[in-house]
Amino acid sequence: MPSFNDRTIKKVIPLSLLVFFIILVNFIIIYRYTEPYEEPELATPPADEEPEIPPYNAPQYGLEFVRPKERKFVSPVLEKYIKSLELKMKDKDLYILLQNCLPNTLDTTVEWFNEDKSDPRTFLITGDIPAMWIRDSANQIAPYLRFINEDEKLRDLVFGVIQVQASYLHYDPYANAFMRPWYAPKKEGRKASNTDNVIPAYNPEFVWESKYELDSIGHFLQLTNDYIDTTGDIERVVTSEDWLRAIPRIFTVLEDQMQSTWPAPKFSLKASTKKINDPEPVSLARGYRFRRYTDRPTETLGEYGLGGITKKCGLIRSAFRPSDDATTFPYLIPSNAQLSVQLIKLSKHIQVFLESKNETRSEFNMQQDIHFSSKELGETIRKAIYEHAVVKHAVFGEVFAFEVDCFGSQLLMDDANTPSLLSLPVLGFLEKNDTIYRNTRDMILSEWNPWYFKGKFAKGIGGPHTGQDMVWPMSLLMQIQTSTNESEVRQLVDVLKRMAKKTGNLMCESFDVNKPTVFTRSWFSWANGLAGTTILQIIQDYPHLA
Repeated sequence: MPSFNDRTIKKVIPLSLLVFFIILVNFIIIYRYTEPYEEPELATPPADEEPEIPPYNAPQYGLEFVRPKERKFVSPVLEKYIKSLELKMKDKDLYILLQNCLPNTLDTTVEWFNEDKSDPRTFLITGDIPAMWIRDSANQIAPYLRFINEDEKLRDLVFGVIQVQASYLHYDPYANAFMRPWYAPKKEGRKASNTDNVIPAYNPEFVWESKYELDSIGHFLQLTNDYIDTTGDIERVVTSEDWLRAIPRIFTVLEDQMQSTWPAPKFSLKASTKKINDPEPVSLARGYRFRRYTDRPTETLGEYGLGGITKKCGLIRSAFRPSDDATTFPYLIPSNAQLSVQLIKLSKHIQVFLESKNETRSEFNMQQDIHFSSKELGETIRKAIYEHAVVKHAVFGEVFAFEVDCFGSQLLMDDANTPSLLSLPVLGFLEKNDTIYRNTRDMILSEWNPWYFKGKFAKGIGGPHTGQDMVWPMSLLMQIQTSTNESEVRQLVDVLKRMAKKTGNLMCESFDVNKPTVFTRSWFSWANGLAGTTILQIIQDYPHLA
């Protein structure tokens, strides 16, 4: 038998170790893939703990609490809600801004409230202008809808706004802003100018300004629908005497403003009713014209007060924009979109009301007419928007035009005031992720929009009303509400806080993108209410940012 020498042993041992290692590896592999695999247990947090949110340290600029001590109207429910957020909100600047802005309408602009539950009436001024705009007042009161089922007096206050708006629109459905109601206790104040040459002629004791803006009607219907959606009380609205008197005159205006400019439309007017001691409503028989002696073209209408020329196509004209500036092409698409949504909503509400009554008696003939007219008109407008206002842009693809005339002319831009193209999802016309909307949003938030401004301090949308380099906080707030990008929201919140620090710890009308200490209207209630609702949306959608 041969013997192993030292050299042989040195060769065999490493070989043996290699073989052993290969066998061991194979054994581990076989065991791993033949044994059943069990998912490792994960530690589950206690049920009362929320998932950990990445920390966000919001910059602080030292905003100050500026709510007045003397307040026009106080809602205990609203006050309790604001107080409940004090310990929850980490961004103290944002909390102070919420306290200053959300209750601003109640604090400062409720000039008269008739508390009679059977017939509540509310007169709201816009802020620094002692008149009630239909559009502004609807937006001013809207933030409180979420609280009205817990506060009966606040609910009457909101319904009182609808009642006053209805009485105004019955008197003059073309007018946009009104004086203290004729049925309210008299109070000395500024008087409206009567230098405008307007058809239909109005009494300046009742009307502050008669710029026909389609969104005035849209906002009246929107507040109507939102009140019904919140309270479920359809009957209170659709059987209101003032509301029922206003609607037929509103539809007369809509029918008139749907026609081609040439030839002048022929009218078949229903008789208008009025209460005892109410002023005689203005005549709608001659349509609408507006002329003002001014050095600003946006403050008057061409062609002897007719404005832009249009062809009938299913859309409805608006002589002026929500900014109170004259339209270039009168079919203003955002206002048509708003009206379409609200007419269809209204038809559904009235259908529910009629079904609940299970009646077709003559006493509900008016509601039946409104139901059918609203549905048909709302659908007609929506169809016409997609037929005439979708434009192929060389850079952004299909986008919505801001204004058209249905002769083929289209205006591509957006304005800060709502309804705007930016606000289309908030209006309920489409979803945020709609392709045409996303294209449109990209376009209007770029230098392709002639009223989009960039500066050292901020960037955003303004408009002809305040001019070059003046961005409106309302457009930045609407940008937040329509955003799907957290980084965009963070940046915008930061701009708004820094701006508020420069302009009085509230929202202003507009500010200079390079020098925010240059701004317009420090007391502008609509913008403050929009800021309040936007902050509440941030709390809901991005709680770690608040």
